[in-house]
Amino acid sequence: MGVLRLGALAFALLALVAGGLQIAAFLTNGWVRHAIVGGFAVAVGCSVIGAVVASVVRSRR
Repeated sequence: MGVLRLGALAFALLALVAGGLQIAAFLTNGWVRHAIVGGFAVAVGCSVIGAVVASVVRSRR
């Protein structure tokens, strides 16, 4: 796996963790802003993981 793919994977994992923490903050204090930011971060993380998986599959053909 190339350096860019590893960087993208690290970014995706960081986005998923940050999103999870934002959603946990929403559950504890109820601020809607945390839910919005958390949902966006999780969506970005899932999108980047999908791109990494597609890139790896495409390179193995």
